[in-house]
Amino acid sequence: MVFSKIKAILGAGVAIDTLLHETSVTPGGTLKGEVRISGGEVDAAVEGVEIQFTALVEDDAKGEDAKSVHEYFSTEVSGKFDLLKGQAHSVPFEIQVPWETPFNSSDGRPLVGGMKLGVSTKLALDQAFDKGDLDWLTVEPLPVHRTVWAALEGLGFSFQETDLETGSIQGSTVPFYQEVEFWATDEPYAGRVKELEVTFVAGEANTDVVFQADNTAGLLAPDLNTTVRFSLPTADEADATESVREQLDRLLAQKGA
Repeated sequence: MVFSKIKAILGAGVAIDTLLHETSVTPGGTLKGEVRISGGEVDAAVEGVEIQFTALVEDDAKGEDAKSVHEYFSTEVSGKFDLLKGQAHSVPFEIQVPWETPFNSSDGRPLVGGMKLGVSTKLALDQAFDKGDLDWLTVEPLPVHRTVWAALEGLGFSFQETDLETGSIQGSTVPFYQEVEFWATDEPYAGRVKELEVTFVAGEANTDVVFQADNTAGLLAPDLNTTVRFSLPTADEADATESVREQLDRLLAQKGA
């Protein structure tokens, strides 16, 4: 299915549409689409066309309602070309979705938290820039996300919500991080920990997983006794229960719980 949004009407009547062939992607996967540019009333010099990945991020320091759009990855899909008066020009593209793109859906179901991810198109025209509206993306989890989630549920944890917060953690290349919040609702961890926040730093081969248990200081300035970090293969779909149990027990031993 092809999705289309009118992006912007630029100076001199130049119009740009971006069509995404699919709006459901996975980190490391391929986003395919086409940028269609229509010439205006006069000839124009296009200096380049970029696709930018964006995320709507919450700033904890400014309150829950303080959100900002972060452009965390940009790639050029076209260099310079002349756009003649009234001419139609098409730029097809296939670009890799950044590995650290957060996930906001599970099997097509939006996750609680209202996290918004998207792409926009930036056109450099006659030494001026114009950026269109966002095309929203549905990002499905990687195998490592699914295996950790399944292991936690099997160990008595229940998913609550997920969000994005401003700040960069060790090993990350983006200016925000995703927290996936679970509550311990059953044995053997109920009563020993209330809230577990999980953060992933995904890569092509391996993904770092950060567990925080009842950490009121936050991930950027954590109480180290309430945080553990370990690595799992990104594409491995094997049961991760024993690895997750080992890390949870290590974390709670640090906390003295």
